[in-house]
Amino acid sequence: MPGVPTGRACDACRKQKKKCDEKQPACGRCLRLKVTCVGSGQQRFKFKQEQFSAKSNRSSQMTVISRTQSAEKKNNSFGTPQMCPSNGMTSLTSSFVGAIKRSTDLRYNMWWSFGIYLEEIPPRLGSNEALDHAVDAVTTIHAGFCTRQPASVEALAKYSLALKTLRSHLDNPPQASASSTLCAVMLLLICQTFIGNNGQIVSGHAQGAASILKARKGFGPRDEFERKLFLSLRGSVLFEGLYNDSIDLSPEEWDTLVTNDFDLNQPEGQLLRCLAQAPVFIKRGKRAIRNGEDLTPLKNEVRPIYEKCRLILAELKERTVEDETSELIPRTETFMTRILRAHYLRTYGMGIAITTFFNCILQALNPSDYACILESRSLVIETLVHAQKSNIHRPVGAGYVIMCLSAAWVVNSDPHLRSMVEAALIDYFGDFVPHHGLNIPRELGQMNENLCLGSNTQVNALFNP
Repeated sequence: MPGVPTGRACDACRKQKKKCDEKQPACGRCLRLKVTCVGSGQQRFKFKQEQFSAKSNRSSQMTVISRTQSAEKKNNSFGTPQMCPSNGMTSLTSSFVGAIKRSTDLRYNMWWSFGIYLEEIPPRLGSNEALDHAVDAVTTIHAGFCTRQPASVEALAKYSLALKTLRSHLDNPPQASASSTLCAVMLLLICQTFIGNNGQIVSGHAQGAASILKARKGFGPRDEFERKLFLSLRGSVLFEGLYNDSIDLSPEEWDTLVTNDFDLNQPEGQLLRCLAQAPVFIKRGKRAIRNGEDLTPLKNEVRPIYEKCRLILAELKERTVEDETSELIPRTETFMTRILRAHYLRTYGMGIAITTFFNCILQALNPSDYACILESRSLVIETLVHAQKSNIHRPVGAGYVIMCLSAAWVVNSDPHLRSMVEAALIDYFGDFVPHHGLNIPRELGQMNENLCLGSNTQVNALFNP
């Protein structure tokens, strides 16, 4: 059943028998017509059954088998599904591989925005129904998003089916603990990003991922695929854990979640290990304030972590400035150069957000800490500057800026700064949700409640400056 190349035109142009410019993530014709573009620039294969005569001897048959096995070993970096090819699965795999292609514009690049684990998914297609439907949903939704169209009925139907299938898998203990099921949860988190999550910042899917991890005998990653998956999973669970009390992990579980060999000694990994302590501090702080306990011991625990975040942030800022300075030197920009520059910018932005989280906690523990208040103002200004620089990677590549701006909105009650942050937040949020569907105070109310440790003084200062 050999594969026969059939060109690189997208599905829409093929159907209409029109010339396709084969650009990615969407061809010019589809962009002009504002229709979903699927498969542009991707090599297709049409499978045909080989015909053998009755006179074919065993030697020739063995030669065909040998060549087939050799071809399977020489698959691409994404791998190929270990199953008999079928039109549906082959098309799905092809579309998904195109959607996560590294060379795709960073503004729409899923591989760069959501994690390297995506490259490990194609070989697993066909082995887990929840993963198959999640891949189908995210591929369709991403294709529509790239043409800046609202989620279609077809895309929402696929998303609904993926949710239904995932629920059935979660009811089955062996399937619920499988790596592919955990991966399906992550893909549905990506879907939520593209369809806007009904205007909500916190999706709830990360809570499901945390529940899967707690239900397993071992909390940490069990193999190389899960180690890559955890690089993205940890951020989603951590940030939602700041605002969702239902994600109730022990300090040991939080540390296991964020500790990863890929960046253990890098500033990015160190910052996440600091952040992993925040959910526990938030719960302890809220309880202490509610019970009228002495906050000094807790404040003395949080302060060194905050100072460590500030030192790491300074390191990340220096790295980013050096990279920006090097742009003045004429050079040939490579793919890896672009990726590295984008990575430095993104990690610096996340560093600002994490430092801001701890600043907010410290202010709640000690409202008269004027040094913290002054530093929070600088953090807000840094966030606004960063949001402006990150415009070049919008919409998908700069989606994380929404979390950065949310933290900046909560930490400082200066009316002028808050109005500037709110304007930027509405602008960025509008990349994924229509402006008429936004309600900033409603969405940030829960964040404010948790980061300010339920302090009435802080809440009143923020909402009634």
